[in-house]
Amino acid sequence: MRLAIDIGNTNIHIGVFEEDCLQSAHTVRSGLLLQTNSTKILDPAIFSRAQAVILASVNPEVEAYVIEYTGKHSPVQPSRIGKEIPISIPILTESPGRVGVDRLVNALAAFERTKNWTIVVDAGTAITIDGINEEGAFLGGIIAPGIETSSKALHHATAFLPLIPIHKPKNVIGKNTEEAIQSGVYWGTIGMVRHLIDMMRNEMKCQPTVIATGGNAALLAQEIPAIATILPHLTLEGIHLAYKMNLALRQPH
Repeated sequence: MRLAIDIGNTNIHIGVFEEDCLQSAHTVRSGLLLQTNSTKILDPAIFSRAQAVILASVNPEVEAYVIEYTGKHSPVQPSRIGKEIPISIPILTESPGRVGVDRLVNALAAFERTKNWTIVVDAGTAITIDGINEEGAFLGGIIAPGIETSSKALHHATAFLPLIPIHKPKNVIGKNTEEAIQSGVYWGTIGMVRHLIDMMRNEMKCQPTVIATGGNAALLAQEIPAIATILPHLTLEGIHLAYKMNLALRQPH
C-alpha cells in the first residue's frame, strides 16, 4: 500500500494506492491540520501500513508538518517529488527547477492518458493552465487567481466589499453588491479560462485534449465545452506515477 499526498496551499489530498489502483482519497484543510490534533484528522493506521509515502508540495510549512507526522507513524521515510523522486519529463521552460511540482505531475498523469497534445486546467487556489506536446514535454503555461482567491482579493483590497461564497449567479447584471461580485468573479473566471484555452490552442497550432482537475473543475467544465474530461484525482495519479517510473529506473535490468 502506498500513500500519495498532494500538499497544496489550501488543502491536502491523500490517496491510498493498492495494486497500482487508487482505492480511496480524502481531503484535509491545511490550516485545520496545523491548528488541531493531527491524529484526529490524519489516520495513523493508514500511515503505519504504508510501504511508501510520496509527497508533492507547494506549501513548505505544511510539508514539514506532514514529514514530521510520517516519521512518527510510518515505518518508511517520505519521498518528495522533485527531490528524492525526479519527474521524468522534459521541461521546456526558462527555469525548469522553478516549475511547481503539482503542475508537473499533472502533466505526467495527463500525458499517460492521452499520449498526445494536452492542456491541463487545475482549478484550485490558483488556476493553472499548462500545455504538453505530443512527446510528453511540459511546454509551460498560465497561472491566474482561483475563484475563491479572486473573491478574497476584492474583500481584502477594498474597504466595503464583503467576502461572499461564489456560485453561478442568476443574472449577469447584479442588482446589489453581492450579486455584482458574484457575476464579476464567476463569469470573469469562466471567460478568462475559456479565452486562455483558445489562445493556447492557437499558439500550440493544434486541438489538444483539455483535461480539468482541482476543486472547481466541475464548475468550469459546465460552462466551457472545450473541457473534455474532469479527473478529480489527476495530481494524486501523477504523484504515484512519478514514484512508479522512478522505481522502475532503479530496478536492475
